[in-house]
Amino acid sequence: MNDWARLAFGSAVVPPLLGGVLMWMLLPKETTLNTFLIWVLSESIGALALVPLGLLFKPHYLLRHRNPRLLLETLITLLVTLTLSWLSMMYIPWPFTCVIVLLMWSAVRLPRMEAFLIFLSTVMMVSLMLAADPSLLYTPKLTMLTSIPWLPFLMILLPANMMTMVMYAFRAERKHISESESRFRNAMEYSAIGMALVGTEGQWLQANKALCQFLGYSQEELRSLTFQQLTWPEDLNNDLEQLNMLARGEINSYSMEKRYYTRAGDVVWALLAVSLVRHSDNTPLYFIAQVEDINDLKHTEWINKRLMERITLANEAGGIGIWEWELQPDVISWDKRMFDLYEVPAHIKPSWQVWYQCLVPEDREYAENVIRDSLAARAPFKLEFRIAVKDGIRHIRSLANRVLNKDGEVERLLGINMDMTEVKQLNEALYQEKERLHITLDSIGEAVICIDVDMNVTFMNPVAEKMSGWQQDSAIGIPLLTVLHITFGENGPLMENIYSADMSRTAIEQEVVLHCRNGNSYDIQYSITPLSTLDGGSIGSVLVIQDVTESRKMLRQLSYSASHDDLTQLANRVSFENHLKQLLHSVHDTRQCHVLVFIDLDRFKAVNDSAGHAAGDALLRELSALMLSMLRSSDMLARLGGDEFGLLLPDCNIESARFISGRIISAINNYQFMWEGRLHRIGASAGITLIDEKNHVATDVMSQADIACYAAKNSGRGRVCVYEPQQSQAHAARSQLSLDEQRHTITHNPMLMIARGVASPRIPETFSFWIISLRLGTVEGEVIEDQAFHAGLVDPTLSQALDRRVFGEFFQSAAPAVANKGLSIALPLSAAGLLNTELVDELLEHLQRSPLPPRLLHLTVPSSVIKTSPTQAVSALHRLRQYGCRIVLSQVGRDLELFDNLKYHIVDYLLLDSELSASAPGNLIDEMWVSIIQGHAQRLDIKTIAGPVQLPLIMDTLSGIGIDMIYGDIIADAQPLDLLLNTSNFAIN
Repeated sequence: MNDWARLAFGSAVVPPLLGGVLMWMLLPKETTLNTFLIWVLSESIGALALVPLGLLFKPHYLLRHRNPRLLLETLITLLVTLTLSWLSMMYIPWPFTCVIVLLMWSAVRLPRMEAFLIFLSTVMMVSLMLAADPSLLYTPKLTMLTSIPWLPFLMILLPANMMTMVMYAFRAERKHISESESRFRNAMEYSAIGMALVGTEGQWLQANKALCQFLGYSQEELRSLTFQQLTWPEDLNNDLEQLNMLARGEINSYSMEKRYYTRAGDVVWALLAVSLVRHSDNTPLYFIAQVEDINDLKHTEWINKRLMERITLANEAGGIGIWEWELQPDVISWDKRMFDLYEVPAHIKPSWQVWYQCLVPEDREYAENVIRDSLAARAPFKLEFRIAVKDGIRHIRSLANRVLNKDGEVERLLGINMDMTEVKQLNEALYQEKERLHITLDSIGEAVICIDVDMNVTFMNPVAEKMSGWQQDSAIGIPLLTVLHITFGENGPLMENIYSADMSRTAIEQEVVLHCRNGNSYDIQYSITPLSTLDGGSIGSVLVIQDVTESRKMLRQLSYSASHDDLTQLANRVSFENHLKQLLHSVHDTRQCHVLVFIDLDRFKAVNDSAGHAAGDALLRELSALMLSMLRSSDMLARLGGDEFGLLLPDCNIESARFISGRIISAINNYQFMWEGRLHRIGASAGITLIDEKNHVATDVMSQADIACYAAKNSGRGRVCVYEPQQSQAHAARSQLSLDEQRHTITHNPMLMIARGVASPRIPETFSFWIISLRLGTVEGEVIEDQAFHAGLVDPTLSQALDRRVFGEFFQSAAPAVANKGLSIALPLSAAGLLNTELVDELLEHLQRSPLPPRLLHLTVPSSVIKTSPTQAVSALHRLRQYGCRIVLSQVGRDLELFDNLKYHIVDYLLLDSELSASAPGNLIDEMWVSIIQGHAQRLDIKTIAGPVQLPLIMDTLSGIGIDMIYGDIIADAQPLDLLLNTSNFAIN
C-alpha cells in the first residue's frame, strides 16, 4: 500500500502539478484556473492508467498467457467489464459508481498486470464515449430513477460490500499464511533432525538447532558459509549434479548419503533430503534441506562390513562350509565352500542323497545314526566322518544346531562342515614325533627334566637320573630344587630359584655346580624353555642341563688369557674398555662420579734399549705390582700396550683421583730398578678426566684422558694433569655464526621447507597434518636445521625476519596448492614472532588474502614462550585460534609448570620433546614423564604428538601410553614441501 501511495504521489500528483504551474505562468490569467484544472486532472488520469503498466511489464509476463485458463479469464473479464461499463454510461444514472464496482471486481479476480490493463482499456473506452457525447456526463436518466428509485442506494452498498468481503478474504488468507509459516518455523526449529533453507547459490539462509549442533557452527557462522565449503570433496560433484537437475525441474526432490566437515575439522556422515521452493513464475527461490545424522549408523555399517569380511576370511582360511536343511520341504542349501569341500559341481542341487554318496562307505551307517538320533532327541549334534575326493580321503567335522518351530518340532538344521584333514594328519605326525622324541631323550648325552607350572618334576631322562642321583619314579611330583642341589660355585650359596641366575655375569663367571646325591659334583650349564598351549597358557618348562666340567676348566684358562696381559697379569685393553663401558652405563642409575686415569712411563725405552727386553719386562712386572699395592680393591689397573697403563677409579672425585695418581707417579719417579748390578731410574706422567652424567661417552673420555696425559708430559714430565674443556669451548666459539652471517642467511641464502607426516600410532597410514621444519644454507655452503639456527640468534628481530620470510614464501608459492589438496600444514612460529603484534597482524592478512582456509593452517610455537611471557602469548594465541588456526605447542618436556598456563584452552596439540620421546621405551622415569604429560593433556582436551619415531618399539610404547599422534621415518620419510604438493594426489582433512 505504501509503495502504491508513493507511486501515485510521484507520478499522478507531483508531475501534473508542476506542469500545471508552468502552464499557469505562461497562459493569460483569465483562462488559467480552468485550464490548470483540466491539465492537472488529465495528466493524473494518464499517469495512473499508464505508469503501473510500464513499471510492472516484464518480458516473461507474456509467457504466463501460454496458460489457457489465465488467458481466457482475462479476455472474459475484459469483455464483461467493457460491456457493462458501456451500458452503465448509456442507461444508468451516476454510471461511474457502476464502473467503479466493475473495476473492483476485475481487480479482485485478476493479477496486477492484467487488472491494470483492464483499467486502462475501461478508461480509454469511457473517455472516447465522453468525447463523442459529452451529454452522457450531465444528463440524468430520470425515467430510470422513476422506475427504480432505490438504485443509488444499491450503488452505495455494492462497493462497500465488495471491499468488505475482499478485505475479509485477504485477512483470512494472511492469517492462514501466518499460521502455516509459524507451524513450518516450529517444525523446522524443533525438529530432531537438521533442517535448513539454502539459497540457489549454496549459501545457508536459515538452519535449525539440530543442524547447528551436528555441524558445530552457530547460525551466524553458517550464514557466512556455503554448503559447498562444508561438503566432503568426493561427495560434492554428485550433490551438485542432483541439485542442478532439481533446479531444472527434471526431478521433484532427491536424497543421498554424504559427508560434511564439522567446525572441529572432523568428517561426519549425513542423510540429505532436498526439495525446491519455486516462485509463482516457476523460478527457483530456495532449497529445503533435511540433514539427518547417520554417522553412528555408517560406523556400525563399517564395523559390520569388516566383521563380515573377517568371518568370510576365517571361513575360507579354516576350510569351513555352511549348510542348512529344511526338513518339511526337504530342501538342503550349501554355500560355495561346501561345494568346494565335497568337490561337487555348482550346478548340482544339494540333497541328502548327494551328501550320502560322498561319504566313505564305512562311515555312512554311523553318520546316518547320529543324525537320526539328533532329530529324535531334538538336540544339536557333532559328527566326524570321511568323504571321498579326487585326491583321496578328506576328514570332515560337522557341527549342527536345530531350529524349532512353534510346536517344538525340529523345523530345520543349521550347521557347518570343517576340513579336518590337516589336523588329522598333524595328530598322526605328532604321535610319531612324540615317539621319536622319547627315544631321542633317552639316548642324548644331556640331562633333560620336565616340570609343571608348580615346579614339580614330570619327566627325567637317564642322564638326568645319573647327574642328580634320583630315579624318575621317585622324582615325579617332587619340587625341582629338592631333586637338584645347585650352588653358585663349589662351596657357594644354594640356588633358591632356578630362574634367578645372575645375568650380569658371564656363563663362565657364574660357576653353577650341581651336587649329586652320591657326593659327586658337576659344573653345569642349563637352559629353561617354557612350554605353552596354543592360546599362550603356561603348562610348565623343559630344563636342559649340560655337564661342562671339562670345558669350563678350559674356558676359564682361555678367558683369563683373553682378558689379561700375559706379562704383567693385569687386565688388558679389551677388558679395560668393557669395564669402562659398564661404568659409563651406570652413571645415570647410580648418580656417582668416576675417574679415568691414563699413565704413561717416561724414559722406559732407554731401559729397554740399554739393558735389553728382559730388563724391560722385569721392570713392567715390578711397576705393575707397585701400582696394584697402592689401589683399592674396587679400582681397576690395566696395561693398554707398551708402557701405557689405564686406571679406573669407581665412585671417586677429582681431588681423590689427583691424590691417588700423585702417589703412584711419585712412587714410580722414585723407584730404583737394579738389573745386573746397574741402577735404572724412570718416571711417569698421568692424565685425569671425570666421568659423570654430563660426560659419559666412551670416545670422549678416552680422548680427554689422553689429552690430559699429553699435557702432563709437555709440562715437564713426572706430573699429574686434569683435563680442562678449553678446546671444546674454543670449538663452540668458532662454530657460532656472526650477526652479519645470520642476517645474510635469513635474507639471501636458500631455504628448504621439509614436511613430516603426523598420524595416529594406531592408524599410521592416515595422516592428520604435516609438520614443517626448515633447512637453511650458511655462507660456507653448509646446511643448518632451524632449531640450531634459532638457538644461535640473539637478536629477536632476526627471528621475526625469518618468520616473515617463511610466511611470505609459503603463502606466495605453496598456499594455493595446499588449499587445493586439502592438506593441513604446521608452520614454525618463533617466540619473538608470536609476541610481535605487527607480525601476527601480517600473518592474519596473509590468511585473509589467501585461498587457504584458516583451519588448515597449524602454527608450531615453542612452549618456553608460555612461561616467559604468558599474558602476551595467551593473547596472541587466542587471536590466532579465533581466526581458525590450530596451535601446536612444541618442546614440551619435564616442566609441569607449563600446564598452569594452559587452562585457557588456547592450544590444540602438545609436541613432546624429541629426547623424552626417544628415551621412553628404555627409561622407566622418562616413560612416567610421558604418561604424566599425556594425562594432563587429556584432562585439558589437548592432543599429544611425539617424535621423531624411528623404531616400532618406540611407536608401540608411545601408543600404549596413549599418545594421540606420532611422526618420524616409521610413519613417512621427510620430504620437501614442494615434492609433497607435486606428487600427492589427494588428502583428507
